[in-house]
Amino acid sequence: MSFGDSKAVFEQRAKAIGLSEDVVTCFRDKSLDTMAKFAFGCNYSPGASDDKPFRELLTKVLSREPTLVEESCLRRLYNESYATVAADIRAQTEQTSEDVHRKLAPADRAARLEEQQARLKGIAIRGPYEPGDSLVDRFVSFYENDRLQWVPWDMCVSREHELLGNSKRDQRLVVQSSGELKLAASNKVEPCDTSSEILLRYCLMRRGLAMEQSNILAYHYHDKWLETILACRLETVPAGYSRTTFQQIEAADKRLFMLLAEKTRAGLKSGPNGRPCDQCFEECMNSTEVKTLLQPKPYAAKTRDDEPPLKRPKTERPPSSPSGKGKGKSKGKNTGGQNMRIPFELLNLGCTGATPQGHRLCFSYNLKKCSSQVQNQRCEKGLHLCAIRGCYKQHPALDCPAKKKD
Repeated sequence: MSFGDSKAVFEQRAKAIGLSEDVVTCFRDKSLDTMAKFAFGCNYSPGASDDKPFRELLTKVLSREPTLVEESCLRRLYNESYATVAADIRAQTEQTSEDVHRKLAPADRAARLEEQQARLKGIAIRGPYEPGDSLVDRFVSFYENDRLQWVPWDMCVSREHELLGNSKRDQRLVVQSSGELKLAASNKVEPCDTSSEILLRYCLMRRGLAMEQSNILAYHYHDKWLETILACRLETVPAGYSRTTFQQIEAADKRLFMLLAEKTRAGLKSGPNGRPCDQCFEECMNSTEVKTLLQPKPYAAKTRDDEPPLKRPKTERPPSSPSGKGKGKSKGKNTGGQNMRIPFELLNLGCTGATPQGHRLCFSYNLKKCSSQVQNQRCEKGLHLCAIRGCYKQHPALDCPAKKKD
């Protein structure tokens, strides 16, 4: 994953120095296609007095004697390869803060993306699908440190988001292995949006592509997990159950990466049997610990405090007057027909306590017992109208022709 192990970096540097395509092809055919392989291709170190091993190596690779220009360019490439490998070894032995991520070389980054685009024909890896450089560098750092970590969803940004968004330059002090303090600067990218299903799909697809570019996990394994969680999110749940929430999916995703980290304690680097994450991914994905977190949950039982106030059903007896006039002047006035006590005689006649508009009726008037002085057919007890349901005319209920007959 370092510069010394990158074929793209070696080829790009060889052409930039001035070597022809034929010379680069000869090195590729002899499998000396990285700086690390070229630096240890012979028993020669830059600055040594005897360069016979180096000349023999060039003659063996090119199957001829190199020209003066070719030898000059190859000496420069050999010195760069030797220095690059020495720097890589020093970086591995002198670890600095884990927050500082090494960046891929532009040639290596472009080569990995082109190879992925050519192999995954069904995906147009551009726009919202292309993972950002910061995301790929983060997973490359996990690969180099042999420790897998879970990356927050909003940090799985696209390259388009990095180019169009506002990035902030973050500077911090880093303690080196020698005990010295070093000021390290890094660009902090604004988080991306993951509030809907389609945005979450874009986000996790970018994460799967970035993990494959960093040689941690094959994309088709990560795609299985993506289809699983989206199916749980969009499936029809039984009655009384709630749909799987984003919080449940996030918890299951974290649990999956925790299990992968436990299974790959020995390291993330690929070996003769392939990638360690590829070998244990399906086992972790189908584990009970992960599947349980994706199950729909029943609605929580509501307590009395959680329930909203009960709405009173509509009855023939109207509620109290909204104006509230006359409050406290007489018992039961303007309290609504539901709280009135209608005399037994009026109940037998089919009377009600108020008009459909909510105005209370005077029971004493309907029984011909009201002694109050009438003003506009109203006294303090209510309107002087017939209390029989559907009548409400200006006569007592006892004189109403529509009253019930015994």
